[in-house]
Amino acid sequence: MDLRKGLLILDDTTLDKPYAWKMALVTHHWSGKHQWVVKGIDLLTLLWTEGQSLIPCNFRVYDKPQGGKTKNENFQDMLKKAKDRGFAPEYVLILKLIASFGWFFLTS
Repeated sequence: MDLRKGLLILDDTTLDKPYAWKMALVTHHWSGKHQWVVKGIDLLTLLWTEGQSLIPCNFRVYDKPQGGKTKNENFQDMLKKAKDRGFAPEYVLILKLIASFGWFFLTS
């Protein structure tokens, strides 16, 4: 895996849990799939790709009520860890912190 010839992708996924009444980590999150706020677990994932496969590099379960960090702060921590691990992607998809590393980024 060449850490200088790929992309880092930050992903925010809601795992629907519509029937969970008292399940840990289940809170209300925006769901792109449903285009509505739903009950679920919010999973933040950092993926590496060189075009053929997606390799998970880091993940966190978003739990602001307990963890106290915003999604943006969690994503920044994940990117800092990737930098410490030697990642130097051609592009990163999402976030402003990327520019401070001297990396290029795309947003959608």
